[in-house]
Amino acid sequence: MDATALAALWASVEGAVADHASWSPGALPASTWTEIATGKVVRARSPVGATGVGVLRCSLAEAWLAVTDDHPVQAVEGLQQVALSGRWASEKWLYQLIDLPWPVVDRHWVLHSRNNPRLAGFGVWERAWTLAEDWLPRARAEVGAERFDAAQTVVVNDGSWMLVAIDAANTFGVYQARVDLGGALPSGATDAYTNATLGELFRSTEANAHSMRTRYRAPCDAQPGPDGRAIPCF
Repeated sequence: MDATALAALWASVEGAVADHASWSPGALPASTWTEIATGKVVRARSPVGATGVGVLRCSLAEAWLAVTDDHPVQAVEGLQQVALSGRWASEKWLYQLIDLPWPVVDRHWVLHSRNNPRLAGFGVWERAWTLAEDWLPRARAEVGAERFDAAQTVVVNDGSWMLVAIDAANTFGVYQARVDLGGALPSGATDAYTNATLGELFRSTEANAHSMRTRYRAPCDAQPGPDGRAIPCF
């Protein structure tokens, strides 16, 4: 991977990201591109939350299907999720519950995930999410009262994935997230954990993307890209 080419790719969309992205990582230092070119996932400086920048070794379509997937092949351990409305790459309300080690109380939330068609016009595919607390009563009915009532609702959970095609087999990715679990768990500790696992996140997303060659084959349930056009089956 060429550092100069990566920097030029980002420079070509940086203005559009600043103007239209739900989340913008801001200016990335020159050293970022050298590190990414060696295969690293770089933790970019962020005033809040965690930001990871790197290359996913898969096509743009594969990456998009992976980051929007309801049921990834490599899921987070202890995470239960149920799509309450919408699915996969469409606009979606997704209930998630994470099983945390005792004595920490389990946490849960509903995310509202949506695509950014304005940014798609500049070649940047963005999927952003925010909390949708008003959907929690519906989630209780879906997952059962006993486990739902034993969990605590998170204070903050929002962020985005931005994807830009490098070539037919590689995609530039920017992941940003801000989480506050509430209770006795400080947001800084959550951010530190997210930052420490960004490399793992990119690699698991990449592995899920590769599985799309077998999971998204014709006749597939065609999913929309952020511009609303269906992604052809592989």
